[in-house]
Amino acid sequence: MSFRIRFDSHNRVARMLFYGEATYDNRVEAVRQLIAKYGHLQPLRVFADVRQVRKMSMTAEEQARFGSFVACALVTRGARIAILNGNQLDTTAVIRNKAREGGLEFFSFLTEAEALSWLTSSAEVPG
Repeated sequence: MSFRIRFDSHNRVARMLFYGEATYDNRVEAVRQLIAKYGHLQPLRVFADVRQVRKMSMTAEEQARFGSFVACALVTRGARIAILNGNQLDTTAVIRNKAREGGLEFFSFLTEAEALSWLTSSAEVPG
């Protein structure tokens, strides 16, 4: 596994840290664990930090398939997803676009503070 999921009880946010190599199976397992642990929360607030991903091993087809999977799995839970991407490697572009087609919007942020501020606000889109 190259991910870790923790719950920030102060902010009521599920924090996902991805590191190392990004694979399709690994990302699917991360979402499954997220749903199993925190899928009951409404809305499900997710802070996904992918800045430590060093290698993207998902094909474009796998990324698109994963984006569809995430949308199907999380849109009904009213999920709000904030992403922190690394400067060197954007591991979410194709995934983000496919998820948007399924009705789930990911928002990218430059800092953790901005992401948490949006996640805990009532704003629909980052301001």
